[in-house]
Amino acid sequence: MSELSRIRVETVKITSQKTVSELLAELGMTHDHVVLLAGKRLKLNDILNEDDSVIVLPTITGG
Repeated sequence: MSELSRIRVETVKITSQKTVSELLAELGMTHDHVVLLAGKRLKLNDILNEDDSVIVLPTITGG
């Protein structure tokens, strides 16, 4: 199975301010995921606002 076939796409509406850490917890994801907002990597304590659209990616490893 290719890596791309295991990618999950979800749309989640953010209804109130929350941290990136809180969002990951709500999604059942670990803190080693990368969260991007407008192409910029966010830190776990960064605040997300109601209309923010983010991309959550797993950590990519390899050589």
